[in-house]
Amino acid sequence: MNGEFDLNYFREEIIKMDRQDFANLMGIEMVTLKAWEEDPDNLTMRIYKEIATKTDYTLEQLFSFKNQIYLPWELDNTIIEEREKLLKTAFENEQIFEKSLVKVKREELGEETELNVAEVKEYFEELKKIGPLCRNVLNKPLVAFVGGSDAGKSSLINVILGENILPTAFQPMTAAINYVYHISDKPTNIGEDDNTVVVRSDHKLVVNISNLQEMIESDEYIVAIGQTNLIREYGLNKYNEESSEEKSQELTYIFTFIDAPILTGLAFIDTPGISANEKDNQTALRAYQYADVTIYLSQMASFLREEDMAFIKQIIDSSSREFDQAGQAPFNNLLFVGSHADSVGNSDISEIFNRAVARFLNVQTSTYFAKFGPTYSPQAFRSRFYASDIKNIQLSQAFKQVFIKMMENIVRFKINQCKVLYRSTIEEMIVAGKQIELRLTARINSPVTKESLKKYKFQQIEEELLRLSNAKKEVSIKDFHSVYTKMFAVNSIEELIKKKEFKNKQEDKKQLVVLLQNMVDETLQKILTENSADFSSKMNGSIKKFNDFFYSENFDFTNLFIKSSTGVATSLGIYGAFSVLFGSLGNLGGYILVTQMAGFLSSVGLYGGTVSGAATAISAIGGPLTLALAVIVFSGLVAFNIFGDGWMRKYARQVIKQFERLGVEQKYTAEIVKYWDDTAKVTAETIKKVEEEYAQHQRETAQTIQAEMPFLQELMQLVESYRISESKKVL
Repeated sequence: MNGEFDLNYFREEIIKMDRQDFANLMGIEMVTLKAWEEDPDNLTMRIYKEIATKTDYTLEQLFSFKNQIYLPWELDNTIIEEREKLLKTAFENEQIFEKSLVKVKREELGEETELNVAEVKEYFEELKKIGPLCRNVLNKPLVAFVGGSDAGKSSLINVILGENILPTAFQPMTAAINYVYHISDKPTNIGEDDNTVVVRSDHKLVVNISNLQEMIESDEYIVAIGQTNLIREYGLNKYNEESSEEKSQELTYIFTFIDAPILTGLAFIDTPGISANEKDNQTALRAYQYADVTIYLSQMASFLREEDMAFIKQIIDSSSREFDQAGQAPFNNLLFVGSHADSVGNSDISEIFNRAVARFLNVQTSTYFAKFGPTYSPQAFRSRFYASDIKNIQLSQAFKQVFIKMMENIVRFKINQCKVLYRSTIEEMIVAGKQIELRLTARINSPVTKESLKKYKFQQIEEELLRLSNAKKEVSIKDFHSVYTKMFAVNSIEELIKKKEFKNKQEDKKQLVVLLQNMVDETLQKILTENSADFSSKMNGSIKKFNDFFYSENFDFTNLFIKSSTGVATSLGIYGAFSVLFGSLGNLGGYILVTQMAGFLSSVGLYGGTVSGAATAISAIGGPLTLALAVIVFSGLVAFNIFGDGWMRKYARQVIKQFERLGVEQKYTAEIVKYWDDTAKVTAETIKKVEEEYAQHQRETAQTIQAEMPFLQELMQLVESYRISESKKVL
């Protein structure tokens, strides 16, 4: 053998195990392990072979680890420099513009004057957030590594970074959400000698780099601050399993800041392995939802098993399409990686990928990819599959190249998006300012309408929309029952088995169950989408009618209804059919990310502002319009062993009985009821909120408006001058 074997180095740096765990693995006493580490002469060839076997390495690898050096991956430095330059310019621009805003306010209204006209105040607050809006877009893309506990996620991240930062081993290790950022991203309130922060909180709190500094200051959720050894101490299953019953629903987040080249342009999220246990599954799902890019790993020897399929479908369904724009390839933020590729022959890799794609497609409906757009296809999906092996550079080369190219394209996209966002936001603010000026001018001269008539109008629209919601609930239930009954007829299931050419095998029977689950999902999605679209269309007509009534007083009923419904839905955590209305606003197109909208708009100061400003902010996020359903029945179904002739009809009956036993139709019907009940609740709360807004509107006097009108006009002039000079300042 070449080189010498250093057991202590191998244990601590390669497999990341403490002495007790390694002694348990080898079945020896601690005193024996200590003797092995202190005097290599105690190690015989038999012991070397036993260490290799139990840690899944070869003898040759054991004697080469000391000399093994990972060359860190890097992105094109010119792209990184362009992003950093734009970030710096945006920040400087923001400071200059905010100082100009303060100066205008001081000169027009005085030092401590409060703004009383809501529209002017909102306009002023939105203008202050032009800079942060762009900086939000320029945030480093987050790359989540997702997959089974044995897939090698942490090992691959270590290779990309060029150093062993994350714990790796043959057993499930990671139980925390590990963020890995560049050292330059470290919050200023972390000590100079520290680079790792451990945070623990419940599922309700969003924990990310944007609020880490604030958490450290409050010290409410911080568990520890120190060096990278905290990753092993708090990030493994052992620590999380020892948590008290009271804290069993909490998540552990670990932020690590290191000087790795590739982290100048992106950041990583290492997730727990799926299927290790239910809590790790939920933690992994939570983690990838934060990410811009997902790398799904699975061991090549058992590539994409049945339990992987559900996770992959969920990732594809909820993945943003924003990076697929401007001629980019479909699924441009997804890669599927077969790890430990050296365990199979080169000639087998392509066939393994082809079989995995075929298995995935076999449990989807025939129109699955078509719903994403004309460029999405099985071929486009297959093109996202690559092999990787941390011990074989050649096998990983194609993945390395496509990963780096993909990330460079995404950073470029964010740079261009920032530039476009600056232009569009300024243009929208100019238009919004002119509209506010026109409305306020008209309000000064508008006649006062009887209050009793206004009260009646609010009651009228609430009753109208609630009747519409209840009607759509009944239609949705009826439509779903009709389709479900036809789908779960014996003859229908027999025909499906024949069409898919399923055989009398356990694997095929499991796939049939998954296919039926997906068919029911898509049926409900289709029914709710169609009825929601009709509800939204009719609601738009009602809103326009009431907006026309209030037009004489320049009370923008439509704008306030949309803002209020957005705020109500987000605060209650329910959306119902309003998700379709949100998805049709302005330049949102078919995209919205309702669950993130309030937090994002608050962070940039646009929440509650003009519709155009909100549209710009949300379009910067991107994300598909999806109807989230909580019904999962696969885990409760059983694939029965049925032999002999006529097995298809017998198994069809068994499947129908199983779905009946689990009350699948009732569960989905309950989802329909909840969906429309949520719609009704949002409707009622929105009308109440709009009525309150109207009362506030009436209390504002023409005198107050006249006093603040010059200030508004000065703000508009400032924005106009900013548009003229923006090419010099920003672009």
